[in-house]
Amino acid sequence: MVRTRQRQLAPAALRRNKKAWTERWKHIVEARTKRDWATRTAKSALKTPLLALTWGKCAFCEGKLGSQSYTQIEHYISRRVAPQRAFEWKNLFPVCQICNASKGHADHRGRLVKPDAEDPEWFFWIGPEGDIEPHPTLNEADRLRASETIRLCDLNRGGLREDRFTVANLVRRWVVRAAEFVNGLDERTQEEWDELSDPRQSHKIVVRHVLKLQHLPELAEMDRQLFQRGR
Repeated sequence: MVRTRQRQLAPAALRRNKKAWTERWKHIVEARTKRDWATRTAKSALKTPLLALTWGKCAFCEGKLGSQSYTQIEHYISRRVAPQRAFEWKNLFPVCQICNASKGHADHRGRLVKPDAEDPEWFFWIGPEGDIEPHPTLNEADRLRASETIRLCDLNRGGLREDRFTVANLVRRWVVRAAEFVNGLDERTQEEWDELSDPRQSHKIVVRHVLKLQHLPELAEMDRQLFQRGR
């Protein structure tokens, strides 16, 4: 999990229809019917601008969304906990099915780290096996929030740990090769950096974590800026 790009203005369709869409959902909740929270038209209007926040990745686990992981729309505050916030623009994130199902409709009461409003990187530490943990410098309150975020989104599930381990090894190998060059990188090593620093690269928290551990905080910051503005 890393901080998302800055949110742009809510989609025009949402600004036009927010009240009607919200009232529809509130009626569904009150009637206890088994209808979807949003129409296909509403979801279509929301997905593309939401995916722009994360460069097409899950806002929680940073896995790539698309053909292998269908994009779902997650509510930071559950739409069942607060039906009136179901179409609040800053309450919506693009996520994968697993993170969405894991979090469910839990009432976390603000304990879930919110990646558009705060920097998640300060909350987490990446272990040697790709596990994610609360950062050792956190105070008790923030440590609880980090732990709850990991638990709610099941961020240490097997596939994620393996993927983070793989990305960490890629970065470490790149650092070793790059250190061989004094007057600039060769073409191959530059291409490898371009891939790692691509905003669409999964598990940016791992890329930046390893760079900082390798005493390259300036590259971690470069990666962060590229993510925010794009190439």
